[in-house]
Amino acid sequence: MIVGVTGGKGGTGKTVVAVNLAVAIAKTGRRVTYLDCDADCPSAHIVMGAKRRMKRKVTSFIPHFNSGKCRKCGKCVKVCELNALYQLPRKIPTLLEPICNGCRACVLACPHNTIGEAEKTVGWTYKTEKYGVELFSGELKPSEPLSEKIVDAIKIRGLGEGKGKIFIIDTSAGAHCQVIRALDGCDRAIAVTEPTLFGIHDLEVIESVLRKLRIGYDLIVNRSTISKRRVKHALMQIPYDKKMIECYVDGVPIVERYPENPISKNFFKLAKKMVR
Repeated sequence: MIVGVTGGKGGTGKTVVAVNLAVAIAKTGRRVTYLDCDADCPSAHIVMGAKRRMKRKVTSFIPHFNSGKCRKCGKCVKVCELNALYQLPRKIPTLLEPICNGCRACVLACPHNTIGEAEKTVGWTYKTEKYGVELFSGELKPSEPLSEKIVDAIKIRGLGEGKGKIFIIDTSAGAHCQVIRALDGCDRAIAVTEPTLFGIHDLEVIESVLRKLRIGYDLIVNRSTISKRRVKHALMQIPYDKKMIECYVDGVPIVERYPENPISKNFFKLAKKMVR
C-alpha cells in the first residue's frame, strides 16, 4: 500500500502527522518505508531526530557544444522554451546552466547532430532508519529550478530499495507539480488541514487535485481546538497539545515519547486500521 500525506497549506503539521503514523505502524510489526518528497524543505528527519546518511547525487542532462563541429545555425536556441541558451552573432550557443531543465529539445532540434551530452548535479537523495522506519529523503541544490527531478529520484530510490509493506509518501505544501509528482501512483491519501480560513481554503484545492488524480482520501484535522470552525467527515481530530510541540522541538514522535497520550492512542488506532 502506498499512502500519500498532503494538505495544501504549509504549516498544518503534515509531516508531524506522517511521521507519527509511520512510527505507529512500525510498532504493529509491519515494515514501513517513508518517502519525504518535500525536496525544497525536507523535514521528516528533523521531526524523527534522525541523521541523514547514504547520500547519493541526482544529476540532470545539459548540452555540450563542440566548438569544432557546431554550424552556429541557432536552431537549438529557438526551441529552448526556458531561454537557457543564447547566441551572439557568428558564435556557438552559450548555456545558462542553472536555467536548463534537461529536456533535450536542443539535441532533437540540431540538424547536424553536433550537440553532445553532459550532466550537472541538481540535488541529492538520502537514506536512514529510525524507530523501525526506513526514511528516504532528498534535497534540491540551491539555484536549481525543478524540484520534481528530486521527487522522481526519491520515489525511484525509495520504491526500489525500500523493504516496507506500507509506503508513506510525504508531499510538500501546495498543489503544484512537485505535489502531483509525489502523489502520482498512491493508492490512497491523507489530507492534513487546520480549522483556519487558509487551511480550509487550501484543503478544498488539494481535494480537487486528489479527485482529478482519482485518489481516495481521508481528512485529519490538526490543532482542531484553536478555532470554532469544524471540518466535517474528519477521520481524526488532533487537539492543540503542548506535548506535541515539545516532541516536535525535541525531534521525538509523540507516539514514541508519550504512547499513553490520547493523541498517540488515536495514531495507534489508525495504524491498526491501515494494516488490517
